[in-house]
Amino acid sequence: MLKTTTLHNKTLYGFGDSLIAGHFNGIGMLDYIADKYHMHFEKYACNGASVIPHEPFSFPDMDGIVYDIGKQIELASDIEPDFICFNGMTNDAREDAVIQSPGILSKTFDGNYDTTTFIGAFETICYKLRNKYKNSIIIYICPHKMPTRTEHAQDTLQNHVRCACEKWSIPYVDIYRKGDINTCIDTMRMEFSYDNMTDSKNGNGTHLNAEGYKRWYAPMIEKMLLERMRE
Repeated sequence: MLKTTTLHNKTLYGFGDSLIAGHFNGIGMLDYIADKYHMHFEKYACNGASVIPHEPFSFPDMDGIVYDIGKQIELASDIEPDFICFNGMTNDAREDAVIQSPGILSKTFDGNYDTTTFIGAFETICYKLRNKYKNSIIIYICPHKMPTRTEHAQDTLQNHVRCACEKWSIPYVDIYRKGDINTCIDTMRMEFSYDNMTDSKNGNGTHLNAEGYKRWYAPMIEKMLLERMRE
């Protein structure tokens, strides 16, 4: 029988953007699992965060928000958690960024990457996670298909992310290709996404509501966490 209690009281760190931070309502893709298992959940992700650092957002603002995902990792606790889940790419998925050179996957693991390119910045994130949290189980979450970004931009960056994760031996939960949620489908967008605190549905498809994350993200993430669990 599959043990269902192994995640109880484990420590989880979340890095990335609004899909982990939780947009307006504060409920992101990891909250249901963390609550279910009474995990010690430290959420370092924030709305608007990107893989490529943008100079005005490289350091915490007045509210302590860190938009640079690499900087989130640098400023996070040095205590190694049991699990780390991270995302990031949605705020980089712009046609101009994709049409321009996204960078080239390196052959090294030394941390010397061009962070002005998407691939270089993503490898830098992998490097920082691997070197700061050597004993933690690290998992990347591929975001769902959404109508607010072009299919070309999403396909391109999703492919780059998968290749980089495989290089760095970081498993990923592939919501994009293997999940059952696709908010390009209008009925799913209307039922499971939202834009503001006034409405809990009828969003533009980027941010899922609490039920959307619980129904479509949580089962695949939970399965991965349980499979990777160390005694």
